[in-house]
Amino acid sequence: MKVTNKASLPEAIPAKIFMPVLLSMFLFIGTFFGYILPKMEAHLMERKREMIHSLSESAMSSIRYYAKLVENHSITLEEAKDQAASHLRSLRYGPDGKDYFWINDTHPRMIMHPYRRDMEGKDVTDTEDPAGKKLFQAFLETVKDSGGGYVNYHWQWQDDPTRIFSKISYVQEYQPWHWIIGTGVYVEDVRAQIASVTERMTFIFLGILAVIALLSVYIVWQGATGESRRKAIELSLRKSEYKYRLLAETAREFIFVFDSNFLISYSNTAWINVSNYSNSDLEQRPVYTLIAPEYREKFREKISHIRKKQSSDYLLETIFLLKDGREITVEATFAELETEKQGSTFLMTARDITEKKKAEAQHKLQQEQLVQTDKMVSLGTLVSGVAHEINNPISSVMLNIQVFEKFWRAVRPILDSHYELNRDLTVGPMEYPQLRDRMPKLLLFSQEGVERVKRIVEDLKDFSGHKPSDLQETVNLNLVVEKAVGLVSSLIKKATNDFQIEYYENLPTLQGNSQRLGQVIINLIVNGSQALSDTGQGLHLKTGYLEESEEIFLEVRDFGSGMTSDVLARIKDPFYTTKRDCNGTGLGLAISDTIIRNHGGWLDFISTPGRGTVATILLPRYSQDEVVGRMI
Repeated sequence: MKVTNKASLPEAIPAKIFMPVLLSMFLFIGTFFGYILPKMEAHLMERKREMIHSLSESAMSSIRYYAKLVENHSITLEEAKDQAASHLRSLRYGPDGKDYFWINDTHPRMIMHPYRRDMEGKDVTDTEDPAGKKLFQAFLETVKDSGGGYVNYHWQWQDDPTRIFSKISYVQEYQPWHWIIGTGVYVEDVRAQIASVTERMTFIFLGILAVIALLSVYIVWQGATGESRRKAIELSLRKSEYKYRLLAETAREFIFVFDSNFLISYSNTAWINVSNYSNSDLEQRPVYTLIAPEYREKFREKISHIRKKQSSDYLLETIFLLKDGREITVEATFAELETEKQGSTFLMTARDITEKKKAEAQHKLQQEQLVQTDKMVSLGTLVSGVAHEINNPISSVMLNIQVFEKFWRAVRPILDSHYELNRDLTVGPMEYPQLRDRMPKLLLFSQEGVERVKRIVEDLKDFSGHKPSDLQETVNLNLVVEKAVGLVSSLIKKATNDFQIEYYENLPTLQGNSQRLGQVIINLIVNGSQALSDTGQGLHLKTGYLEESEEIFLEVRDFGSGMTSDVLARIKDPFYTTKRDCNGTGLGLAISDTIIRNHGGWLDFISTPGRGTVATILLPRYSQDEVVGRMI
């Protein structure tokens, strides 16, 4: 029984292989001979009919030409008919150049036939073809019905009267002369062409059959070894899949596979462990939902550029969202795995760089701090020198202004007396009354300008960084605030109708310089007043004591325009000001910060655009057991 099975196996395999091949061959041959060849024969016949129609039209054009000559009186009617008949007699066409035209009239009488001159001039009414068809009467009936048409009949083969074949002719009447012009083709020509095509196709089919037979033998031989190769390939693919899956599952990077609709089809264990998502949470989930909203559009653009081959940059830094809402910064790379009609498949590998970004930010901050420190040291040295150089000439100018003022007070009575006597006194380009009014103002403005320069110089010297030695006072911050408010009360009244002060009772004292602290408080009150856009906005001051840290604080809160984060980050920088047009020097807060730090304290700002700013001073108390018993 085993032997029988082994013997039948080779017979079964070729039968299964050749049956579809043979069936295909039979269908192909049947289609060709049963459908294509008849269609081809009909097409060729139609082309022949169109050809003889066109040739007949050409012959009619020639006859009309000679008729035109008669109308122009170039020749007579008889000459025109003779020349036209002679011209058509000489025309030939066809593969052998033996196809022709003939002419008969509507009697019918033969006028011209190139191969049957014996019929010319004779009555052909009763002339029949071998099948008994009176063909010239058929020509007359065709032209009477439609002016022209096709007629099937039998006629001699070109110039050989011994051979009779089926023929189809096109006849057309030229009515002015009562001529019927005809020409035709032999059906045998079409059949000969079909036979030629059939012969060629037969040889082609034999060749195809031989090739198919060889291919069938090759397929049988391949079938014997194909299965083993297929199994080997499947085993190799399984090993490769296992190897790459093992690499993906043990990798520290996050690995995702998603399609052109961004739907996740795979995510590795590293992402599952970090994100706390489950596989069911991620299955068929859009990958961009794992990305922070503000980065999603950039992610889509990156995938679009990769798909369209518009970019060779496959790197993207973005923010991933974990299941608990936490964010991590990742550096992602992409690859397009395969492209199909339905879309593409993409591989994304992402590396967590959150700690790296923090380290970079810290390093950058340290570098900026070092640069700022170096700049401040250089600036302090420069400012100290400039202040010293400016101070001497400014002092000289102030003394000279005082001398000019004394001189003016001394000389004014003399000038007044002289003017009263003479009523005509001009000092330089100016009349004396005008000079008398303007001189005090000029001296006052000069004095104020020099004093402003001197104050700026003093501020620059204070800013140059040397800690003042006069920080030995016992200071009550409530008293300092009260004095500072009194000095700028007129400015406060102009700026707001809502000014409030809240003093802390039994406020501890601190060690420092009340004048310097008053300068800081005045600066903060002035800045807060200038931040108010209308008098309805408030300015509130509050002193207090923090027992936990043993610190005294002053809070200056305005409800004005507030500051952006960019401005807030730079308000303590020297020479930085948003009030350059209002003669701001940009030193006020920088000097204030220096004064507070020299007192061992801290100056801090919190601001929200459109809602105002809170400036807070924190200062260490003088001692733990000293309390000033003044109540405000």
